[in-house]
Amino acid sequence: MNRVERRPARYKPYLWAVGTDLETLPIDELVGQRYRVVAPHIWLDTQPEARPSDPDTFPTEAKPYLRAHPHRLHVPGLYGVLERTGAPPILLLDNAPIHPQAGALLPELEAGLFSASPLRQANWLWQLWQLWGDLGELGLAWSVLVPSNLRVDGWRLRLLELLPNGELEPPTLADLAELWRSLLSPLHLAISEPLRAIVNRIDANDIDLSTLDLELNQILLRQAATVSTRIALAGATAQGPTQPRNEDACWPQGLQSETTGLQVAMVCDGVGGHDDGAIASQLAVQSLQIQLQALLAEAQNELRVLPPQIIIQQLEAVIRIVNELISFQNDNRGRVGRQRMGTTLVMAVVIPQRVQTEQGWERANEVYLAHVGDSRAYWITPDYCHPLTVDDDIAGREVMACRQSWPVAQERSDAGALTQALGTRSGEHLTPHIQRFVFDETGILLLCSDGLSDNYRIEDAWANYIGLIIKDIVTLDSAVASWIELANQKNGHDNTTVVLMQHKLLTPSAVPGDQGIPAGFGVESETVPPAGAKLYGESQPQEEFVPTPAASAPPRGVPRWILAVSGSVLLVGLLGWWWLANRSPDVPEPPTAPPVAPAP
Repeated sequence: MNRVERRPARYKPYLWAVGTDLETLPIDELVGQRYRVVAPHIWLDTQPEARPSDPDTFPTEAKPYLRAHPHRLHVPGLYGVLERTGAPPILLLDNAPIHPQAGALLPELEAGLFSASPLRQANWLWQLWQLWGDLGELGLAWSVLVPSNLRVDGWRLRLLELLPNGELEPPTLADLAELWRSLLSPLHLAISEPLRAIVNRIDANDIDLSTLDLELNQILLRQAATVSTRIALAGATAQGPTQPRNEDACWPQGLQSETTGLQVAMVCDGVGGHDDGAIASQLAVQSLQIQLQALLAEAQNELRVLPPQIIIQQLEAVIRIVNELISFQNDNRGRVGRQRMGTTLVMAVVIPQRVQTEQGWERANEVYLAHVGDSRAYWITPDYCHPLTVDDDIAGREVMACRQSWPVAQERSDAGALTQALGTRSGEHLTPHIQRFVFDETGILLLCSDGLSDNYRIEDAWANYIGLIIKDIVTLDSAVASWIELANQKNGHDNTTVVLMQHKLLTPSAVPGDQGIPAGFGVESETVPPAGAKLYGESQPQEEFVPTPAASAPPRGVPRWILAVSGSVLLVGLLGWWWLANRSPDVPEPPTAPPVAPAP
C-alpha cells in the first residue's frame, strides 16, 4: 500500500533517551517543549502526531539502531535525534523495553530467571544465543554481554541499548561464557547443569560453534517436550466493502482442530496493482499445501532432532519453489513490470520433534514463521501483543540504509511499497525471512494481510478480543469474523484475511511460587463482545538474511522428509500448469496506479 499510516490519537510513546548528563534532568521537565521526563532516561513524547526531525547526517551513535531494524522484535529503534550545542546529541529510542502503560523499565533478565519456568529460562537463553550471532554480524555483540542491558517481556528477550564494538576487540565465546556463569544460580537444575557443562567446555576450548548451537537447542527442546500443547486454527478472507474482487488467499478457511489436516497457517495477499494478484495468492497457498503435507508427514516419523538451520533451509527451499512457479508463469507469458503477478506471504508451520527425555520419547512443537512482503504475524496473550515480523517495504529499506529514521520513513508517500514479493522476480532477488519459536505460554498467533494491520488496528484493539478467546468465551472462528468486521469498519480500503493459530498449554512446567501458570491467566483484560501491496520496482539491494552457524553438521544421510520436498516439485509444477491452463481467460483489469519501474 502507498499511504501514510496514523497511530491512534491517544498513543503517546515512552522513549529511552541516550546521552550524557541526562540523569540530572528533573522529573516532569519538558525537553525541547515536547518530551516530558518521567524517570531517568525515560521520556514521554507529548506530541506524537508531530513527526520527529531527522538530522542532515546521522551521528555515528545512531546508525547501529538503523542497521538493526530487521531485529525490532528484540532491539529498540531510532525515534529521533536531539542535537545540542557543545554536547553530543541525544538519541531517542522507541520500541525500548519500557512498560507501555506504566512507563517503567521491564525487569532485567537475571531477576526474571528466578520466577521463570524451566522452559522459559531455556527460551531466554536460546534467544540470547541467537542475538549473539545476529548482532555479532553487525559489530554489536557487546550489547548482549551487559546484564543490565538484557530485559524480559513475557517470553521475549529485549535489549535496552545497542553497544557497538567500537575500538574494543569483538567479544569471544569466553566472554559469553562468563555471562552465562553469572546467571547459573537462578536456573533450574535441568538448565543449569547442561549449561555449566557447556561453560566448562568453553573454558577448556573444547567446543565449537556448531556443537554449542546443537547443545543449546537440545536444552530448549527437552524442556519443550515436558509441556503438552493443543493447537487449533481458523481463518477467513473477505473482499472488503470497497474492492471489486478479493486478491487474498489463506489456509485454513474455517475452523480446523489439531487432529484434522495440516498444522499450518498461511496468508497471501496478491500484489495490488499487478495483473492476476488473486491467481498468484491462490497458487501460492495451493502449492505450499502440497509441499508441506509431504514435508510434515515425513518429519513426524523422524527420530533425530533436526537442528533449526536444517528446517529453515528446507522451508526456504519450499518458498523458492513457489516463487519460481509463479515467476515461470510470468516469464512464459512475457509479462514484465506491473504485468507480473505476485503475492506476499506470511506462514506459520508447526514442526513436531521427537525428543528423548527422562520419561522416554516425547513430542516438542516448534513453530517456524516465514514471511515475504508486508503480511504480518503477531503473538498475543491477555497481557501483550508482540509484532513478530518486519515489513519488506521502502520505509524499512530507507531505515536500514541509514537515510531516514523509522518515524520519518513512514511519512513517505511510497513508504508501504513492497521491496519484494513472491513471483515478481527470479529467486536470486528473493530473501525469505524465517524464524523459529518455541512458545512457552498460552496465546494466539495472528496472521493477517494489511487490510487488517494498516493504521495499527491490531495494536489498538487486541485486548478486546484475545481474553475472550483464551477463556473460551468466543470460538476461534467467531474471533476471526470479528477481526474481519473490525477491518471492514475501521480500514475498509482493502481485502482482509485473518488466520488465528491458538496455542493452549495443557501441562505447564511447575515453577516455585506460581505453580507454572502462564502469564496472564490471572489477569482480566478489558474486553468487548465480538462484532455480529503495491510492489516497488527498483533493484535496490536488500539486507541479506544471514543465519547463524548451523547447529551441527547435518545428520548422516538425508532425512526422508527432506527428499519429499524434491519429490513434490514435479507435482507442484503440474498443479500450476493445469490450474493456469484451465482458468478463465477473462481477467479483470487491474486498478489504475502509478507506473512502477520494471524488474531488472
